[in-house]
Amino acid sequence: MVRRYIRFIPNTLSMLRLLLAAIFPFSPPGLWLWLIIGSGCSDVLDGWIARRWQLQSRLGAILDGVADKLFILAALLTLAGSGAFSFCWIPLLLARDLLVAFTAVYAAAIRSWGSFNKMEVRWPGKLATAAQFLLLLTAVIFPRPVSPPILWLATTLSVLAASDYGRLFVLELRLRAAAKEGESGRE
Repeated sequence: MVRRYIRFIPNTLSMLRLLLAAIFPFSPPGLWLWLIIGSGCSDVLDGWIARRWQLQSRLGAILDGVADKLFILAALLTLAGSGAFSFCWIPLLLARDLLVAFTAVYAAAIRSWGSFNKMEVRWPGKLATAAQFLLLLTAVIFPRPVSPPILWLATTLSVLAASDYGRLFVLELRLRAAAKEGESGRE
Protein backbone atom coordinates (compact mmCIF):
# COMPACT_ATOMS: atom_id res chain seq x y z
CA MET A 1 0.00 0.00 0.00
CA VAL A 2 2.76 2.47 0.97
CA ARG A 3 4.70 1.52 -2.15
CA ARG A 4 1.86 2.73 -4.36
CA TYR A 5 2.02 6.21 -2.83
CA ILE A 6 5.78 6.63 -2.89
CA ARG A 7 6.69 5.08 -6.22
CA PHE A 8 7.15 8.50 -7.86
CA ILE A 9 9.29 9.98 -5.09
CA PRO A 10 12.75 8.74 -6.20
CA ASN A 11 12.39 10.04 -9.77
CA THR A 12 10.81 13.26 -8.51
CA LEU A 13 13.83 13.82 -6.25
CA SER A 14 16.15 13.23 -9.23
CA MET A 15 14.17 15.76 -11.28
CA LEU A 16 14.48 18.19 -8.36
CA ARG A 17 18.27 17.79 -8.64
CA LEU A 18 18.01 18.64 -12.35
CA LEU A 19 16.15 21.82 -11.39
CA LEU A 20 18.81 22.64 -8.77
CA ALA A 21 21.49 22.15 -11.46
CA ALA A 22 19.65 24.57 -13.75
CA ILE A 23 19.28 27.31 -11.13
CA PHE A 24 22.65 26.95 -9.37
CA PRO A 25 24.63 29.19 -11.78
CA PHE A 26 22.00 31.93 -11.49
CA SER A 27 21.62 31.80 -7.71
CA PRO A 28 23.32 34.23 -5.35
CA PRO A 29 26.36 32.82 -3.52
CA GLY A 30 24.42 32.96 -0.24
CA LEU A 31 22.16 30.15 -1.54
CA TRP A 32 24.89 27.88 -2.88
CA LEU A 33 25.40 26.01 0.40
CA TRP A 34 21.68 25.21 0.65
CA LEU A 35 21.51 24.10 -2.97
CA ILE A 36 24.49 21.78 -2.48
CA ILE A 37 23.00 20.35 0.72
CA GLY A 38 19.62 19.94 -0.99
CA SER A 39 21.20 18.16 -3.92
CA GLY A 40 23.24 15.84 -1.71
CA CYS A 41 20.24 15.02 0.51
CA SER A 42 17.98 14.35 -2.47
CA ASP A 43 20.63 12.03 -3.95
CA VAL A 44 20.90 9.99 -0.75
CA LEU A 45 17.16 10.00 -0.13
CA ASP A 46 16.08 8.95 -3.63
CA GLY A 47 18.48 6.00 -3.58
CA TRP A 48 17.41 4.94 -0.10
CA ILE A 49 13.70 5.11 -0.95
CA ALA A 50 14.18 3.23 -4.23
CA ARG A 51 16.12 0.42 -2.50
CA ARG A 52 13.95 0.31 0.64
CA TRP A 53 10.71 -0.17 -1.30
CA GLN A 54 12.18 -1.97 -4.34
CA LEU A 55 11.38 0.90 -6.67
CA GLN A 56 14.60 0.70 -8.70
CA SER A 57 14.24 1.01 -12.45
CA ARG A 58 16.61 1.48 -15.36
CA LEU A 59 14.99 4.84 -16.11
CA GLY A 60 15.40 5.88 -12.48
CA ALA A 61 19.06 4.87 -12.47
CA ILE A 62 19.73 6.87 -15.64
CA LEU A 63 17.78 9.90 -14.37
CA ASP A 64 19.64 9.76 -11.04
CA GLY A 65 23.04 9.56 -12.76
CA VAL A 66 22.27 12.37 -15.18
CA ALA A 67 20.95 14.59 -12.39
CA ASP A 68 24.06 13.96 -10.28
CA LYS A 69 26.42 14.71 -13.12
CA LEU A 70 24.62 17.86 -14.28
CA PHE A 71 24.43 19.25 -10.75
CA ILE A 72 28.13 18.59 -10.14
CA LEU A 73 29.02 20.15 -13.52
CA ALA A 74 26.89 23.27 -12.91
CA ALA A 75 28.27 23.72 -9.40
CA LEU A 76 31.91 23.15 -10.41
CA LEU A 77 31.70 25.61 -13.30
CA THR A 78 29.96 28.20 -11.14
CA LEU A 79 32.47 27.85 -8.31
CA ALA A 80 35.45 27.94 -10.69
CA GLY A 81 33.95 31.07 -12.22
CA SER A 82 33.74 32.63 -8.76
CA GLY A 83 37.46 32.00 -8.17
CA ALA A 84 37.18 29.05 -5.77
CA PHE A 85 39.62 27.08 -7.95
CA SER A 86 41.00 27.15 -11.47
CA PHE A 87 38.98 25.89 -14.43
CA CYS A 88 41.94 23.61 -15.29
CA TRP A 89 40.85 21.29 -12.41
CA ILE A 90 37.44 20.61 -13.93
CA PRO A 91 38.39 17.91 -16.50
CA LEU A 92 40.22 15.94 -13.80
CA LEU A 93 37.41 16.44 -11.28
CA LEU A 94 34.99 15.14 -13.90
CA ALA A 95 37.19 12.29 -15.20
CA ARG A 96 34.76 9.62 -14.02
CA ASP A 97 31.71 11.52 -15.29
CA LEU A 98 33.32 12.18 -18.67
CA LEU A 99 34.29 8.52 -19.06
CA VAL A 100 30.78 7.34 -18.15
CA ALA A 101 29.29 9.76 -20.71
CA PHE A 102 31.79 8.60 -23.34
CA THR A 103 31.05 4.91 -22.70
CA ALA A 104 27.30 5.56 -22.94
CA VAL A 105 27.71 7.28 -26.32
CA TYR A 106 30.15 4.61 -27.52
CA ALA A 107 27.89 1.74 -26.40
CA ALA A 108 24.94 3.34 -28.21
CA ALA A 109 27.02 3.94 -31.34
CA ILE A 110 28.14 0.31 -31.58
CA ARG A 111 24.67 -0.91 -30.62
CA SER A 112 25.96 -2.54 -27.47
CA TRP A 113 23.80 -0.73 -24.93
CA GLY A 114 23.68 -3.90 -22.84
CA SER A 115 27.41 -3.50 -22.16
CA PHE A 116 26.77 -0.08 -20.67
CA ASN A 117 23.70 -1.26 -18.75
CA LYS A 118 25.79 -3.87 -16.95
CA MET A 119 27.99 -1.18 -15.42
CA GLU A 120 26.58 -1.02 -11.91
CA VAL A 121 27.31 1.72 -9.39
CA ARG A 122 30.53 0.84 -7.57
CA TRP A 123 32.33 2.06 -4.47
CA PRO A 124 35.02 4.03 -6.32
CA GLY A 125 32.24 5.97 -8.04
CA LYS A 126 30.42 6.58 -4.77
CA LEU A 127 33.64 7.80 -3.16
CA ALA A 128 34.30 10.11 -6.12
CA THR A 129 30.80 11.59 -5.78
CA ALA A 130 31.27 12.06 -2.02
CA ALA A 131 34.61 13.79 -2.64
CA GLN A 132 33.01 16.06 -5.26
CA PHE A 133 30.31 17.08 -2.76
CA LEU A 134 32.99 17.61 -0.09
CA LEU A 135 34.85 19.86 -2.52
CA LEU A 136 31.68 21.83 -3.28
CA LEU A 137 30.90 22.27 0.41
CA THR A 138 34.49 23.28 1.17
CA ALA A 139 34.51 25.80 -1.68
CA VAL A 140 31.34 27.45 -0.35
CA ILE A 141 32.02 27.31 3.40
CA PHE A 142 35.72 28.23 3.58
CA PRO A 143 37.56 31.21 2.11
CA ARG A 144 38.93 30.98 -1.38
CA PRO A 145 40.91 29.47 -2.92
CA VAL A 146 40.02 25.88 -2.06
CA SER A 147 42.68 23.96 -0.18
CA PRO A 148 44.84 21.91 -2.61
CA PRO A 149 44.50 18.66 -0.59
CA ILE A 150 40.71 18.74 -1.10
CA LEU A 151 41.19 19.31 -4.83
CA TRP A 152 43.74 16.49 -5.03
CA LEU A 153 41.48 14.12 -3.07
CA ALA A 154 38.48 14.78 -5.31
CA THR A 155 40.62 14.58 -8.45
CA THR A 156 42.37 11.36 -7.43
CA LEU A 157 39.10 9.62 -6.52
CA SER A 158 37.51 10.74 -9.79
CA VAL A 159 40.44 9.42 -11.84
CA LEU A 160 40.46 6.12 -9.89
CA ALA A 161 36.71 5.71 -10.43
CA ALA A 162 37.18 6.48 -14.14
CA SER A 163 39.83 3.75 -14.42
CA ASP A 164 37.59 1.29 -12.56
CA TYR A 165 34.59 1.97 -14.82
CA GLY A 166 36.77 1.98 -17.93
CA ARG A 167 38.30 -1.38 -17.02
CA LEU A 168 34.85 -2.88 -16.39
CA PHE A 169 33.49 -1.55 -19.67
CA VAL A 170 36.41 -2.98 -21.66
CA LEU A 171 35.95 -6.36 -19.93
CA GLU A 172 32.23 -6.33 -20.73
CA LEU A 173 32.91 -5.50 -24.39
CA ARG A 174 35.41 -8.38 -24.58
CA LEU A 175 32.89 -10.77 -23.04
CA ARG A 176 30.26 -9.69 -25.57
CA ALA A 177 32.71 -10.11 -28.46
CA ALA A 178 33.69 -13.58 -27.22
CA ALA A 179 30.03 -14.55 -26.87
CA LYS A 180 29.31 -13.38 -30.45
CA GLU A 181 32.33 -15.33 -31.71
CA GLY A 182 31.06 -18.40 -29.90
CA GLU A 183 27.62 -18.00 -31.47
CA SER A 184 29.01 -17.53 -34.98
CA GLY A 185 31.30 -20.57 -34.50
CA ARG A 186 28.28 -22.77 -33.73
CA GLU A 187 26.49 -21.82 -36.92
